[in-house]
Amino acid sequence: MNFFEAQDRARKNTFWFILLFVLAVGGLIFLTNLLVLGVINFASSEQFTFFPDNLQDVYSWQEFAMVSLGVCLLIFSGSLYKTMSLSGGGSTVAEMLGGRQVPASTTDPQQRQLLNVVEEMAIAAGMPIPRVYLLEDNAINAFAAGKSSANAVIGVTRGTMTRLSREELQGVIAHEFSHIANGDMRLNIRLIGVLHGILLIGLIGGFMLRSMRFTGRS
Repeated sequence: MNFFEAQDRARKNTFWFILLFVLAVGGLIFLTNLLVLGVINFASSEQFTFFPDNLQDVYSWQEFAMVSLGVCLLIFSGSLYKTMSLSGGGSTVAEMLGGRQVPASTTDPQQRQLLNVVEEMAIAAGMPIPRVYLLEDNAINAFAAGKSSANAVIGVTRGTMTRLSREELQGVIAHEFSHIANGDMRLNIRLIGVLHGILLIGLIGGFMLRSMRFTGRS
C-alpha cells in the first residue's frame, strides 16, 4: 500500500464528510422552514398549499432567518451537550455501548490473555496501559475510545477474545493502539457529537408526533 496515496484518499474522504455535513444542515434548515411555512399557511387559510406569488405575505425573510438561526443553535447545542457528556474519557463510551471492565485480578484464561496482549502492545508502543472493556457480542470487533492516551480504553467483543488466536488478537490490539497514537479517538467523539446535533431535530419531531397522537387518543 502506498502511504501517500492512502493519505490523499483520506483527505478526499474528509472533504466529502464536511460537504455532506453542510448539506445535511442546509437540508434541515430548508425542511424546517418549509414545515413552519406550512403550519402558518394552514393557520391562516386552513390549507397546506401555498402559491409563490403570495409567499412574501405569508412568510417574511425575518421569519426565515429566525427559524434558520434556531435550527443552527439547536444543532450546535445538541452537539456540544453530547461532546461534553463523552468528555469523561473512553470508559463513558465503553459503558454506553454496554461494556464492562475486565478486572486486572481476573483468573479467566482468555481474559488474562487479553490483558497480557494489551499490556505488551502498550509497552511496545511506549504508551500508558489502557483499561480493557469486554462487550457481550459474538462478532469479531474492537474499538479504542477516549480523548487522550491518558484516559483511553480498548473495547473488545467476546467473539474477538474467544475466536481469534493470540497472534490475531495482537494484530487487532495493535490496530487499536494506532488509533490512540494518531488521535482518531478525538475525531470520533466529535463526529458522535455532530451527528447527535443533527439527529436532535428528528428526535424532537418524533417526540412531538407521539405527543400529538397520545393527545388525539385522549
